[in-house]
Amino acid sequence: MPSPLQRLLPLLVQLADGEERTSLAELSRLDGRSATHLQRVFQATIGESPLQFERRVRLQRAALSLALTGSSILEIALDAGFDSHEGFTRAFRRHFGCSPGELRRRVSQHRGRHAPFSESAPPTTTTPGPPADRRLAHRIAPCVGLYRAPLYSEPNTKRSHSRRGDVTMDYEIEKKSIEKTGFLYQRRDVAPDQLAQAFGEIFGAVFQHAISNGLELAGRPTARYPKFGPGLITVEAGMPIAGEIAPAQGFEVGHLGGCTVAATHHLGPYDALGEAHQAVERWIAEEGEEVAGYPCEIYVTDPGEEPDPGKWLTEVHWPLVE
Repeated sequence: MPSPLQRLLPLLVQLADGEERTSLAELSRLDGRSATHLQRVFQATIGESPLQFERRVRLQRAALSLALTGSSILEIALDAGFDSHEGFTRAFRRHFGCSPGELRRRVSQHRGRHAPFSESAPPTTTTPGPPADRRLAHRIAPCVGLYRAPLYSEPNTKRSHSRRGDVTMDYEIEKKSIEKTGFLYQRRDVAPDQLAQAFGEIFGAVFQHAISNGLELAGRPTARYPKFGPGLITVEAGMPIAGEIAPAQGFEVGHLGGCTVAATHHLGPYDALGEAHQAVERWIAEEGEEVAGYPCEIYVTDPGEEPDPGKWLTEVHWPLVE
């Protein structure tokens, strides 16, 4: 049966993308459950209240706008739903441990040492960034800890791993070169049913550290899998970073890419991702290729921004021997 998450997805989009603040009463009206019950389900499923979720998402996106655009701090504050520069600065400092101005200076210092990444590259002047940069500020943030969250609380034999809804997926595999980027991540051994919770904790911590220290995000949230097992999965989850990454307590530093991979796209809920990996493995065997590293997943779609799980896009990469 569908998990509580599936019913909450439209509310997450409303909270994340609404032009104005959304009250609990309005969410209750949209959802059809009492405000008290909805608050309890939301807290248990998402790990924070609707108000906490909305404020965190707005602050994270404001931080990315500071890093990726030349908009003034006041413009960013108003866009994030704050009434004043002062109120925004107080909330921002509580969340990130520095003021908006300090964050922008750190980003500028980091960018002065390293060239920006190519896709929708952040502006290097103080002029407002182009629309592509503003869209990137909304797309790239791990605004909600729902990556790899299952939609179905119990296995359903009618849904094979190769299905997206009721449509069987055909995976197209391609061999391509991936540019090398830095990777800031945490490594954990987790039970399969705890993967989504671990990702929520890890992506949140990595994002917070990267933004607070002026690091430049270079791509979407990514996870590598050094080891699959029936009881535990070893995962390295984090964010691609442009330029040099200084060592920091509680985090590991490495790199992504710089190699050739067998790649495919999975469109649909995370419950079916296993079939995408199996399709790549079969292709590798049929083509006589050899695996040269750990498989990884790149979470292109933020579940908190797209209420239709059938449109969640994930890239699957398996490194190959050159």
